[in-house]
Amino acid sequence: MADGLNNGIETMVLRKFGINETYQLAMYLLDQYRGTTLSCRYAVPSRLAPAESRIQVENAVKLAVVDTIMRHPMLQVGMMDATSKTPFWIQLQSLDLTQHIKWLYIGVHDDFEQTVQETFRVQLDDRFPDLSVKQPGWKITLIRQGSAPIMEVLLTWNHPQFDGAGAKVFHEDFLAMLNHVENGAYKRTGLDGDILELSQAPPLLPTPIESLKSLPINLKYLAKVFWEETRPRFLNRDVSQAAWCPIRSSPYKTQFRAFFMDNASLLAILALCRQNKTTITGLLNGLALVAFSSHLGSTVAPAFQSSTIMDHRRNLPPAPPDAPWVRSDRAVGNYVTQLPHKYDTELVARIRSKLPADASEGRDLSPDLRRELWAVSAQNRLEIVRKLEAGLRNDLIGVFKYVTDWQQTMRDMAKKTRQFSWLVTNIGVLDGNGSTRLSTTRTRSPTDGDTKSEDGQRWSIGRAQFGLSAEIPAAAIEFAPVSVAGRGMCVSANWPDCAVDAMLGERIMADLERWLAQLASQS
Repeated sequence: MADGLNNGIETMVLRKFGINETYQLAMYLLDQYRGTTLSCRYAVPSRLAPAESRIQVENAVKLAVVDTIMRHPMLQVGMMDATSKTPFWIQLQSLDLTQHIKWLYIGVHDDFEQTVQETFRVQLDDRFPDLSVKQPGWKITLIRQGSAPIMEVLLTWNHPQFDGAGAKVFHEDFLAMLNHVENGAYKRTGLDGDILELSQAPPLLPTPIESLKSLPINLKYLAKVFWEETRPRFLNRDVSQAAWCPIRSSPYKTQFRAFFMDNASLLAILALCRQNKTTITGLLNGLALVAFSSHLGSTVAPAFQSSTIMDHRRNLPPAPPDAPWVRSDRAVGNYVTQLPHKYDTELVARIRSKLPADASEGRDLSPDLRRELWAVSAQNRLEIVRKLEAGLRNDLIGVFKYVTDWQQTMRDMAKKTRQFSWLVTNIGVLDGNGSTRLSTTRTRSPTDGDTKSEDGQRWSIGRAQFGLSAEIPAAAIEFAPVSVAGRGMCVSANWPDCAVDAMLGERIMADLERWLAQLASQS
């Protein structure tokens, strides 16, 4: 459908926003959420590493970005009526790649890692260009230092455009595209300097899940959700809510911390998870429960709730035959949902009874605490499995169908008691060796071995870091792990500076790092 004129060219409306997209946009418009970043450290092929090869590298990157854009239509569309109740995705005539590819060259005496972390933190809180400037809400920032054989690539995006699993696909496909570019020798149709003219044919966008599948809700579940949303505060006796951390909206600033775990330690942790019938996600929920129980007293937090972010791609039908992304699990779009978990007063009291007398000082987990940890982690994984088996039945997105005004809904949410003390969003294992071919079905596991590229002649990814900006009405602290096959894991955390004491966040992160190291060493 065509609507209005854009610089003298008719604007082609592609489709209205889906539920997830509208919800994410509402948070962005209300300044309740800003950006998300997935950063990967790329090994540069030895022939391109010297500083003199700068132009070749920049050309190779530009061509690989163009190929990735053409494979994933959500990277090439803009928004219309963004502030209305019904925003639309629109077709764009062209992209100015200087708005989406940023280079940062640092001196040989600068601290590369410090530069990466500072850039990462800044980008989480950056706003995107005015939404009326019709361009896609994403960019990559590439950091190089002299002739060092590495390149950091930070992908930062506005969440309505796609989710974390979509960002992982972006990096994997971008890596594959880099390895297909032969020294930047190929030209691309429509590419003139930094301007990419897009096809006049309307792009096929990934379809929101609610338009593809039924989202059945039984009456009991719907009534329960409705009551929890509308009951007066004086009737709310749920002590598991995060009343210890009132929702505050300003001043907006994200506190971000991260730590890395090497592959040997990660393999040890994965083996322990299998022995104890859980996963990394289940274990992180369990470790967070012990940490929060340790640092918050029973008066302010007698019980807890957490949330696990899940990916609906497994519930999608096969991709359309003409979809450039080929497979549903390779769609760059928005397919997230969440699963709440409750930890009752009896469980939390039992955990607290087994903590050392002075739990504020960093201590290892006792055998008793480890037993509690593995039990709660296994239960967490069981709840996730049940959710997976239920598919789309009684899913939160099904409830979201009844929301007619997302901006008002999110304004109201910011006035309520915070529900979750923490959240875990695990985008899983990234294939850093380019073995995720562009149309094959194989994916690698963390046990597939080393990912050294063929004698340094191919691009590869050695590590990744995933981070979210502060999500004002959501969990107090959000944990975001990501792994690279054969190379280890990064666990990050964020929290709103205006609502969570930095000392608390740092102590909880220090606990998680220390306890994961302890478990790995004792496995």
